[in-house]
Amino acid sequence: MHRYLFKILSLLILWSMGNSCEPDDRIKGFVTDETRDITEFLESNLDTYGMFWKIVQAADLVDPLSAQNPFGDGFTLFLPTDDAVRRYIDNNEQYSSFEEMIADKEFIRELARYHIVNRAIRTNEFPFGALPDTTASGDYLTIGFSMNLDTTIYKVNNLAPVIEANIELINGYIHVIGEMLNPVVYSSYDWLVRDGGYTILSDALRITGLKDTLGIYRTGAGNRLVRNNYTLLAEHDTIYQRSGIMSIDDLISRYATPGRGLTDRDNGIYQFAAYHILEHSYYIDDFISGNYNTYASSPVSISVGLDLRINAGSDTFDIEVANGDTNYITYNRFLIYDSNIPTKNGAIHLLTDVLELFRPHRSDRYFQFLEDPLINADSKLPNTYEYFEPEKFELISWTGPESIIYYKTNSDDEKAANKDYIRIEGQFTLDYRIPKILPGKYKVKINVHAFSPENAMIQFYLDGKKLGPNLDLTRGGSIYSSYHVFDIGVVEFSNYT
Repeated sequence: MHRYLFKILSLLILWSMGNSCEPDDRIKGFVTDETRDITEFLESNLDTYGMFWKIVQAADLVDPLSAQNPFGDGFTLFLPTDDAVRRYIDNNEQYSSFEEMIADKEFIRELARYHIVNRAIRTNEFPFGALPDTTASGDYLTIGFSMNLDTTIYKVNNLAPVIEANIELINGYIHVIGEMLNPVVYSSYDWLVRDGGYTILSDALRITGLKDTLGIYRTGAGNRLVRNNYTLLAEHDTIYQRSGIMSIDDLISRYATPGRGLTDRDNGIYQFAAYHILEHSYYIDDFISGNYNTYASSPVSISVGLDLRINAGSDTFDIEVANGDTNYITYNRFLIYDSNIPTKNGAIHLLTDVLELFRPHRSDRYFQFLEDPLINADSKLPNTYEYFEPEKFELISWTGPESIIYYKTNSDDEKAANKDYIRIEGQFTLDYRIPKILPGKYKVKINVHAFSPENAMIQFYLDGKKLGPNLDLTRGGSIYSSYHVFDIGVVEFSNYT
């Protein structure tokens, strides 16, 4: 949710990488190195980690974990103890023994890769949310925190406590965990059904037809199969029951619009269910104050402070009395330490109260190019990417140059917001379709590299109409900050579109 940026530079790109919906295979093709620190650590501690060492061998990962990571700064291995592996087998209905499990090559490959992150990460870099890079299986692990006296306890995927942290090796870090991680192979909707405690919300998604839009994959631009990314806000059945809603029939009675089919977008029950789905994937630490688009006809407002406040001012949900003072809780809340539930589609966050449709006030909205699924997938791994096929994008298109270039870095030397930008060379048009925005008047600004004699003169158009003056990108920045915010003008939107 940062400002989007682009540079126009006369540079050639020497590296190109495509995009795919297939699992991340970046653990393949490693640079050979004489030091084999992660595997050496495992081999020298077979009494404690011998079972996972056998998993690594069965998954054909000995050579990769003996080498440097050519795609990033080392690896992070979340290493379960033998006791954790045994508990995993005991609680697993699919395999009756360890030997039976490691004989399933396809599963063991996924299981091992799910424990390896394609970046070296110390605990002081742990976010309250998804780790900054994916596992070798292409998924995100989440980190939760809890305090025990003066000790911070980290939990991976709300399940596995870190019992020994920051074992530093030449090719990365190992964090020992007390439970084995179970690979995420389900959609957010599947998780609701599997848990069994979210029958009212899952039934609402089913009867409105929204279940069919929440699968792991969807058809994107050019009929490509792409990972379906969204965020699900969910209430446990007990939250509904506290509000007098005991079943899906009660929910229909309260919210449905008489005379309209349940799958009709204008039916109140459809809007209620759709309001629980945020466009794009957000973990707790991703939220900043602002409005977040939903699949319904109105966004959710989230305010970040001591609490994460959802739709502040929409209702009185609770009254707290302390030291003679009365505090009215006029906002819905996240169950913070039970949220960040990872799925193939993104996070599930649990709420303290029933989330009803609410029309929030307008707020600042920052658009960035990585909201396009193709760039979003590549943004996880710092690199330079060149794209030649506009038809593969969902939000971006261009004419003129043969290609555009996306640049992403983790370096603090990069002054672009979000440490990424797009650059394009020559005479060009670049079109970007913004997500939905509430009706009303807005000031439009663009933050752009504007301190280089090689840069260009650009014009800004909205819905085909020129807006604001020509922008001279050879001036405007400074040696202290090469990026400059240009005021484009004022626009008014009449629809949430």
